Amino acid sequence: MAWQSLATVALDVDTGIAPARAHAITEALCRRIVALLVNRDGRGEPLATGCLYWSEGHLILVTCRHIFDDGLGLGDLHLPMGTSGRSVPLRALNARFIEHPHLDVAAIGLCPQKARAALQRHWFPVPLSTSRSSRAMPDRLVIAGYPYAQMRRIGGIVYARPLVFFTRPIDVDANGWRANYGRTARRTDGLLVHAPELDGVSGATAWAIDEERDDIDCVLLPAGVQCAFKHDRYVRGESIDVAQDMLARLARH
Repeated sequence: MAWQSLATVALDVDTGIAPARAHAITEALCRRIVALLVNRDGRGEPLATGCLYWSEGHLILVTCRHIFDDGLGLGDLHLPMGTSGRSVPLRALNARFIEHPHLDVAAIGLCPQKARAALQRHWFPVPLSTSRSSRAMPDRLVIAGYPYAQMRRIGGIVYARPLVFFTRPIDVDANGWRANYGRTARRTDGLLVHAPELDGVSGATAWAIDEERDDIDCVLLPAGVQCAFKHDRYVRGESIDVAQDMLARLARH
């Protein structure tokens, strides 16, 4: 299943982030977000987005639960191997699956050491200890994933342009959080563009921009898991606390 990720320019949904910082964050996140690909009749297709986490020595992929609602199983899914153009089937990773009984979050444990080492050569897993509780949402968030609208298959290769967008939270409660999203947004190079629909971004981690030190340097802390959107109003997600509990359960077994 051949795969190629393309360069991208981030969108700013009324946060006023400095272009230099936005570029640095975009470069960092594109090495952390992972597309989930599905094998349909021998053809690779994009399905959702995830992020790799470390928890007590375990490598775990966090994404959304609803991608499995149509009967898909782990054996149908592949993970791209960074910019190598190759992908690895989850069945080769002896993956273990756990889903939240009520909320839209799933966690997939990846077991064999050899396969884990290969993934880590291409991606940068995030230590779970760096997560930030979404009960106290920051002033700004950044979300990065792979929307269907920015993918094309040419000559058997899936070309994908990731979406990175900066936004401000609208509200947060016991059931999750919402943040601004609209049909248009300004790119961080100043161009006003149509903002794509977020099908395919589901499962992406939402990151808090924390400890801003200068015009570029800052700290990104996982704050939530994106799971839904209304194109002309908002993006919605679950608390990172939910994922933390699930990762702890996978790591204990």
